[in-house]
Amino acid sequence: SSGINAEYGGPFHASALHRYAVWLHRNSRDVEAKVFLEEAIQFADSLSLSRTLAQVCCELGDYPTAEAHLEKAVNSVKPGDEELLGPILTDLGQVLLLQGRTTMGIKYLRGAIDGYKNMVGTENPEYARSLNVVSVGHLMLGDSLRAARARGEAGTVLANLKKKRLVVDGGL
Repeated sequence: SSGINAEYGGPFHASALHRYAVWLHRNSRDVEAKVFLEEAIQFADSLSLSRTLAQVCCELGDYPTAEAHLEKAVNSVKPGDEELLGPILTDLGQVLLLQGRTTMGIKYLRGAIDGYKNMVGTENPEYARSLNVVSVGHLMLGDSLRAARARGEAGTVLANLKKKRLVVDGGL
């Protein structure tokens, strides 16, 4: 146990633990963050908690545990929450690449990319992140042409987003 008085329980307690764990993670205290997240998930198992715990596990090099939490998150996405699926699939694809399971990782990354194209839209930074990660997978397979195409598309998306933000913010 993390040492926090757990008698409160429930989603509010889990939310507090989650916020503190995120702070620990941002301050490179991943071992402690994992303990708090594992406790939080006992009170309120959410997509956000699962994804954060998976990110912490990745930082600690515990890829199988990260993969398990991300698979659980993928299976927990409910109809109407499809916009949450892309980032989770991208994280899962990246974890698989880190484990050397390149073909399976690219499959999940392609699922994220297709989801953005068909449901959410391609003008967002998460779509660009999916493209960047899939480009690494293609490089791992020795396909530099596909890698360059994906990276080029990601660069175009990010440049367009940057332009729009300048206009919205009153830039140029």
